[in-house]
Amino acid sequence: MKYLLILIFAYSLFAGTYDDNYKIQQDNKKSKTAELDVFMYDNFQEIIRFKMLNFDEDELEDEMNEDTNTTNLQDITNTIKKYILRGESVSITIIGHTPEASLILPSYIQQKVDTEETIELSKKNAKFIQDALVKDEIKEELMTLSYRGGKDMAFSDSLTEGKELSNRVMVTLYVKFPKDIDSDKDGVFDSIDRCPATPRGAKVDSYGCPIDSDKDGVIDYKDECPKTPIGIEVDKKGCPLDSDGDGVVDYKDRCPDTSKGVSVDPIGCALGKELEIIFKLNSDKILKSSYEKIVTFAVFLKQNPVFNAQIIGHTDSIGKAELNMRLSQRRAATAKSALIYEGIAASRITTKGRGELDPIQSNRTKEGRAKNRRIEVKLSYNAQ
Repeated sequence: MKYLLILIFAYSLFAGTYDDNYKIQQDNKKSKTAELDVFMYDNFQEIIRFKMLNFDEDELEDEMNEDTNTTNLQDITNTIKKYILRGESVSITIIGHTPEASLILPSYIQQKVDTEETIELSKKNAKFIQDALVKDEIKEELMTLSYRGGKDMAFSDSLTEGKELSNRVMVTLYVKFPKDIDSDKDGVFDSIDRCPATPRGAKVDSYGCPIDSDKDGVIDYKDECPKTPIGIEVDKKGCPLDSDGDGVVDYKDRCPDTSKGVSVDPIGCALGKELEIIFKLNSDKILKSSYEKIVTFAVFLKQNPVFNAQIIGHTDSIGKAELNMRLSQRRAATAKSALIYEGIAASRITTKGRGELDPIQSNRTKEGRAKNRRIEVKLSYNAQ
């Protein structure tokens, strides 16, 4: 019953001894006060206060006894190493305690005992534990060694058992929060960075991952066309497709099947079209060798339904002007009929004769006159 009362009293005082207001005294007296208090006042991810290691004067009683609130040194070592192997940043305090000087020695020599002896004993015991941890490959720089002598009475001194339990070393493990490191310098700490290898300068979201501002599936720092409208198909560089290679991207191209090499306007449609047809002299009959040009132009109109075509006939200056005008009109009409025959709607084609009014070369030479006898095509957009 007496021993049970000691234990009850011990638990209550033990809890109060290691609360957040308790300050340790480090062995290194040159350390600043702020450094001494860091273990008690800093914020920690976890604090593990081990049960006491009990000493018989300077001999460790290395046996775990739950009834006396003691633990085994090996259990402490194993726990500390588990956290270290897990990559946690830790600190360890080792605090030595003893009974008051008057409680250690027999009464007939108590008066000769100085408090310094209890300090030295608590220091010796704490150093013993430190050396044991170092021997078990726990780095000494992780530890803070302290000794309190008989300054902190956690157990009753009225019984021998209380005196014995006061001769103890307390070990505490402090697990620190991960440091706020931003390895890829993107403004998001590694602890929450889901994309920890983002290139320097890339814009990222709150999780540290590169942004895709235009939602085209290509992240901004790789996107050569970062303002593509949403829903537009893009290539691996993030740029809209230009299927016909005319320099006008598909979503703006009203003539998406323009033949290769044809010059186009800003909406991807051909700027103009030559129709080089040769007619018999003084006739509106198309030579057989030129009919292939009609077929090619008909294919172009089928591929570009946004266009209407105006067929304009021209002649050289040989003969009367009035006759040349009528001849140019007939030649334009013949070209229209040929296009209709090739499947082009008549509504898309108009004709006009200009006679000898618009020469493109001199009518004084045979070659020049041949160039002036021509069909010109002007394209316009239909209303559809």
